[in-house]
Amino acid sequence: MTATLTDSSISSGSQRFATPEVNVPDSYRPSIRLRRVARTLREWRVPTGLQSGEVAAKAGWSTAKQSRLENATQPITPADVMTLALLYDIAEPVRDKVFRATLAAQERGWWEQIEKEALAEDVLSYVELESEASKVLSFKIDLIDGLLQTAEYTAAIARSALPHVSEELVQHRVEARMKRQSRVEDGDPIQIAAVMTEAALRLTVGGPGVMRRQLGRLVSLSTLPNVDLRVICSGSGAYPAMGTPFSILSFANQESDVGYIEMANKGVYLEEAEDIERYTLNFAGLQEVALSPKDSIELISTIGSSLED
Repeated sequence: MTATLTDSSISSGSQRFATPEVNVPDSYRPSIRLRRVARTLREWRVPTGLQSGEVAAKAGWSTAKQSRLENATQPITPADVMTLALLYDIAEPVRDKVFRATLAAQERGWWEQIEKEALAEDVLSYVELESEASKVLSFKIDLIDGLLQTAEYTAAIARSALPHVSEELVQHRVEARMKRQSRVEDGDPIQIAAVMTEAALRLTVGGPGVMRRQLGRLVSLSTLPNVDLRVICSGSGAYPAMGTPFSILSFANQESDVGYIEMANKGVYLEEAEDIERYTLNFAGLQEVALSPKDSIELISTIGSSLED
């Protein structure tokens, strides 16, 4: 891959590089994609033994900028990535992968164009990651996973939240959820392995009619080759990760998995290999405790057919 750098001067022979300093607005919020690029830039520097100031001097920019780049507290440009890749003598395939990731990070995703309050900031970050993921492992205790919800079900949950929100905001949240679901059945669908408890199926969210249609939606989605649904029935007893709903996102581009534990208005991200391994092990245990996909769908269908308006 040959990159054209229009906003920098690079001389690999003299090891003198220059890209412009930028003024960062107070409202700047780095995307998850840029934060991952920033982490990569730090990982490139550490093995070299160079301090941030030494790298900055060689790159032709300030130590402050070097720090901002490695912490994603200012926008990172493809030129910045190329400058540092040449400085650290990064192999071309690795360099080009991060270069392309930086280009992609400059594109606006649909989540940046919706009503600001439709998604909390932590959820925005999760949605951004989810948009790039190739697979999600999801464990829910008392509700259906967002990728599998009907619009009615989503709206009922939004209306029950405290403090109460306007009907307009409820609809914005529904629209955001439906846009997320485009990944389920598009040309390059996300793989979904979802485990939920029977309790999530028996809570009549939005009333019997809404819940019956929601359960019907699960039955329909279960026929897709990229969807694996399993239910932990109420008679199963104790099970792994009891009381802790979580998700694990995996990526086709060999990026590290990311875990997410959702709370009322924010979430905790898991990126350490040890944490990911523990939750992946627990998810495998949940699938073992749960009914088979076939038996799970039979249970979902039975519960759905028992609901009457």
